[in-house]
Amino acid sequence: MKKGTCWLVGAVMLWAMSLVFLCSLAEAKTYKIATTHWVGFSPLNVADAKGFWKEQGLDVKIVNHVDVQLIAKQVEAKEVDIGMNMMGTWAGLYNENKPIKIIAETDWSSGGDKIIAKQDLVPSQLKGQAVGTYDTSPAVTFFLNKYLAGAGLKLGDVKLVEFDPEGLADNFISGRFKLIVNFDPQALRAEKGGKGKVVATSASYPGCIPEGMAMHAELLGATPKEDLVKILRGWFKAVAWIQDPANWKEYVQIANSRTFEGEAPYSEDDLKGMMAAVKLHTRKDAAERNKAEGGLFNYLKELKAFLSENGMLKKEFAPGDLVDNGAVLEAAQGGE
Repeated sequence: MKKGTCWLVGAVMLWAMSLVFLCSLAEAKTYKIATTHWVGFSPLNVADAKGFWKEQGLDVKIVNHVDVQLIAKQVEAKEVDIGMNMMGTWAGLYNENKPIKIIAETDWSSGGDKIIAKQDLVPSQLKGQAVGTYDTSPAVTFFLNKYLAGAGLKLGDVKLVEFDPEGLADNFISGRFKLIVNFDPQALRAEKGGKGKVVATSASYPGCIPEGMAMHAELLGATPKEDLVKILRGWFKAVAWIQDPANWKEYVQIANSRTFEGEAPYSEDDLKGMMAAVKLHTRKDAAERNKAEGGLFNYLKELKAFLSENGMLKKEFAPGDLVDNGAVLEAAQGGE
C-alpha cells in the first residue's frame, strides 16, 4: 500500500473515531435532581461531593431550593428528571391528575416535621382560626389532621395558610399564627424565636411522612432503568457513608456547604439533632418499604382513605397506579 493511501486510511479512521466520541458526548445525559434544604435529602449532596455517581459513569446535577414548592413545579414541567419530596405530595399531584410516578421511598421524617404552638394555645380554640403550614398537600394535612383529631377537631375546622419555611417561621415569630407546621431547621428557629412549644412531630405518628423520589411519567418512560438503578445505588452508598461515625466531621462540612447552601453554618449539635429526626432507609429498609404491598403501598392506601373521608379524593387510584418500584428494588439488592 502506498504511503499516501495509508495516510488517507489513517485519517479516515481517526475522523470516524472522533465522530463516535463526539456523538457519545452529545448523547450523554445530565440527570437533574431537585431537592430542598432538608437533612433527610442530604445523601444527594454526599453522593455528589464524594463522586458516587461519577464512579458509575453517571452525570448528576443537584438543584437545591429553599422553597420546597418549586420541586413539584419543576417535576411537572419536566425541568428536572427527579424530585425529592414527601410521598403525600406526590400522591396529591396524582390525585390532581398530574402524570407523576413515584420511583422510591428513601426515608421518613421522624421528628423533623413539627407542629409548633404558642405557649398559651388551647387546641380546641383553633376552630375557625388560621394555621400556618409550609405545604397544603396531603403529605402535611394528613399529619396535621392526626394532631387535630386528638383535640376533637377536623382539618376543615381550621383555615390553612401556606408560606415557604423561612417566611412561615417569620410569621410565627411575629405572632400572626398561634399554630404552624414546619420542618427543621426553620422549625427550630420558629420554636426558639417565637417562644413556641412543640406539641407534635412526625415521630408522634411513625411513618406518617414518608419521603422519596418521583418523576414525570413521560421522563420515566424515556429513562433507561439502569441509569435509575445507578442513581439509587449512589444514594444508598451515601446513606451508608453518612451512617459511619468516622465520616461525621466531613459530613458536617458537606451539609453546611451544600445541603444548607447560603445559610449560616449549623453547629454539630444542631445537625445531630436534625439527623436524629430523620430515618434514612438502608438498602434492607428500602427493599421492605418499596416492595408490592409493603409499607409504602400501605401508606398510600391510608392516605387515599384520608382524602376520601375529607372530600378531597378526585381520582380513584391503587398504589400500583402511581408507583414504579423496579429500579429501587434492584438497587436495594446487596445488603446494607
